[in-house]
Amino acid sequence: MNPTNLKAVNFALMFALALLTAYFTLENTASTTVNILPGISGSIPIAALVIISSGIGACGAWVFAGWTDKWRREEIQELENTKTRMKDLEIDLSRLKTKQNNILPFSNVFRENESEFNKKAA
Repeated sequence: MNPTNLKAVNFALMFALALLTAYFTLENTASTTVNILPGISGSIPIAALVIISSGIGACGAWVFAGWTDKWRREEIQELENTKTRMKDLEIDLSRLKTKQNNILPFSNVFRENESEFNKKAA
């Protein structure tokens, strides 16, 4: 799915949830007792309780999303640093191989001749 379709689905789900919450709050206007702490209680309409609970849940989801996004950004930064370091090491390796070939261009020839000489001697 492309991001446009996902945004449309996300909007439809949020809109449906908002409509269901509004319908529920309109149908449940009776008061209820809420126990905050032992000995501390209050009376509040169910509609207000649902809206307050939804707000607390939305704030919790927002905090969690920000927290996970922070961790994800740190992991991405670490991966980018590792990739950069690997590219630098690959460049260094190719530079050192070139330098080695420039210093000892005939080293492979000497090794081949030496192994042939050892074969003939044996």
